[in-house]
Amino acid sequence: MTPLRVLYLIDSLGPGGAQRQLVTLVRSLDRKLVAPEVAVYHPLSHFRPELDDAGVPVHVLQGFGGRDPRVLIGLARLLARERYDIVHSYLRTPGTLARLAAPFSKGTRVVVSERNVDLGRSRVRLALERLLCRRADAMIANADAIAREAERLVPAWSGRVHVVPNGVDWSEPTEVERASGDGFRARHVGDADVLLGVIGRVEHQKAPDLLMDALELVPDPLLRKLRVVWVGPRIDTELADSVESRLAGSALDGRVEFIGETRDTRAVCLGLDGVLLCSRWEGLPNVVLEALAHGCPVVATDVGDTGKLLHDGSWGWLVPPDDAQSFAEALCRLLVTPREELVAMGRAGSSFVLSEYSVKRLVERTMIVYRHVLDHA
Repeated sequence: MTPLRVLYLIDSLGPGGAQRQLVTLVRSLDRKLVAPEVAVYHPLSHFRPELDDAGVPVHVLQGFGGRDPRVLIGLARLLARERYDIVHSYLRTPGTLARLAAPFSKGTRVVVSERNVDLGRSRVRLALERLLCRRADAMIANADAIAREAERLVPAWSGRVHVVPNGVDWSEPTEVERASGDGFRARHVGDADVLLGVIGRVEHQKAPDLLMDALELVPDPLLRKLRVVWVGPRIDTELADSVESRLAGSALDGRVEFIGETRDTRAVCLGLDGVLLCSRWEGLPNVVLEALAHGCPVVATDVGDTGKLLHDGSWGWLVPPDDAQSFAEALCRLLVTPREELVAMGRAGSSFVLSEYSVKRLVERTMIVYRHVLDHA
């Protein structure tokens, strides 16, 4: 059997949940069934080494962003030259580009991905999606909430959206990795008893301002037990500056640290006592899956399908979005929970995630979509 030729299109290989999932999927595919290649148009290369190690070709399209016509022209030429069976795009702008370029490659099927529930926030984006939706053969959503929203906003998608939840590519930490986690903890815990972390971009969606509001409501005796690290790039520099200015001279000074992005998120998860998700919207947040897989209890806002990951509260706390009081109360409950109980919560969460959201299931569900698309060509 000749393997399917699939081109995965995304804006960059920079740090991000979509990039993480693309790389996880591509590295885990059976090469007897799929011959994967990746195309990007931004030079960020956070995950590039993983693809290089797996022998996956990466095409860097010329241009300076999704609106640069050279990107579309380069993609169209690539599709016409290589004759892929499927183009599978991640994120909205790559999805637009894939649909505009696909007609230049006869017979190439297009699968687009939707990973957020914010499609209706932009009238222009929504109008474009309604215009182009018929140019794609299928949509993959990583959460039921996203599938419902896409079909509600764009009725032409009804019956063509497939839910494929994120998957975790798991291996037991080595002694070296555990030592790296211990080192991360030692560098950041300071005089605190509990080290919590946020792993994500500093931007409005991820709500660093909500975290500050919630922490200001935590009573001083509990706050003194706590250190919080925010691990991720400063996307919205104005918001980042505003949040950091709130720290200076306040009760939170020395309790919250923004440390930028890192390639070693495993060390971060292994060094934390718990992970926080403050987001205003999400699909199925990859960071919650990875935190639970590593045995970290989670405090998370009830956005997208996060509730399915924390459905009974056995390994975390679920709170309404943009509700600082509720988030603060959940933080307090975590801080008064005995360490041995937190460890037990983490083990239960890890068992759940590794059973229900394995990379094996991610690959199986994705291959079902590919076969469906090709069978109905």
